[in-house]
Amino acid sequence: MTYTETLNYIFNLRGGEIDLRLHRVEKALSLFGHPERRYSAFHIAGTNGKGSTAAMLHRILCAEGYRVALYTSPHVVSFTERIRVGEREISEEEVVELAEEIKSRSAQEGVCLTYFEFVTVMALVYFARQKTEAAVVEVGLGGRLDATNLVMPAVSIITTISKDHEAYLGSDLLSIAREKGGIIKPAVPLVCGSLTPEVGGLLREMAALKKSASYFLGRDFSFSIKDSGVFDYNGLSWRFTDLALALSGRYQRGNAALVLGALEVTQEKFPVSEAAVREGLKTVFWPGRLEVIWQRPMVILDGAHNGEGVRALVEEMRNLQGLKNKAKLLFAAMEDKDWSLMLGELADVASEVVLTRVSMERSADPSDMAKAVPSNIPYTIIGDSREAMRFQLEKARPDDVILVTGSLYLLGEVRPLILKMRGVEARSRMAITG
Repeated sequence: MTYTETLNYIFNLRGGEIDLRLHRVEKALSLFGHPERRYSAFHIAGTNGKGSTAAMLHRILCAEGYRVALYTSPHVVSFTERIRVGEREISEEEVVELAEEIKSRSAQEGVCLTYFEFVTVMALVYFARQKTEAAVVEVGLGGRLDATNLVMPAVSIITTISKDHEAYLGSDLLSIAREKGGIIKPAVPLVCGSLTPEVGGLLREMAALKKSASYFLGRDFSFSIKDSGVFDYNGLSWRFTDLALALSGRYQRGNAALVLGALEVTQEKFPVSEAAVREGLKTVFWPGRLEVIWQRPMVILDGAHNGEGVRALVEEMRNLQGLKNKAKLLFAAMEDKDWSLMLGELADVASEVVLTRVSMERSADPSDMAKAVPSNIPYTIIGDSREAMRFQLEKARPDDVILVTGSLYLLGEVRPLILKMRGVEARSRMAITG
């Protein structure tokens, strides 16, 4: 198959349905000699912040010189973003070859994998063949029954817990916490972000039952931000001052503290130096997280896709230096998300809204979402996300702020267009000044 045909095959497995079980993945991995057991994992669950946390961990470990893999989802632009070793993404040719091999072996043994299961098997097999020393692995959904929950972790990490995917994880925070806490393994340390007392207590109990030490942001390690944007970290034994982070937002400093806590408890197996910590945080890149992709007009991309993520985004927009005007919002969301709540929160920082949809069946109908836009905010409906982005950019003044949010899939569709239009503008400006 060609690369495009391969992706079409993978994307259409089980019609993209979510079916949380582990036996199919375990059987598929056994066909390859259980590659997931050949390296240690930094296993990351949580409602928000998983991708940024994974990116920081990966970058610091790479800076120390380890051969480290990274598995994240979803991708923003290219499928190959999901699977990488060091700074190199899996190639399109490797995707085709590996997919064909997994497809063939699974078919022979009667193993039918879902989309996410298939991709997870691809990643875990690829990492073993690339002789990685460690893999930073982001949970897809929940934790207990997620396809990634067969890795052998050096540490289990839970970033935040809030309501999301209630149909699969439960409708209350403790039910969600139990599912995410399912990644805790016997005698493997657990490191958690800032959680409510009830959720934190539950996870401590779950860890104690597994004889696993547990550590929590705000109790066992902490951070403090200075006016210049740098931050200090006070950990179990580490004391770092004036750490610079390439990612924007206060919440990213919290994610960075979580990363450092995880690295502290794995020092015996994966020691890292202060120099690697500083280099990794200073040079990490993760697209679509409060990312200013264009300056005039200021275009901000953020993948917030649930209530907790949007509230953090709104707080950052209020605090953004130099932000004098409310933002012109470009918004799309998946049907199963609480887009009504999200639009209500975003109304505080938006002067107008363009509602659109992405090229997925799960995308919410803009006409339905329009009912959730407050009456004092004008809105426009443009069904094609790229046309909606072009509309926003072409009518924007240099001092306008355009905020694109609601779904990482939206960012993936419009980001290439923004970069292309930005490049055309830069070349035009050079031609005029030259």
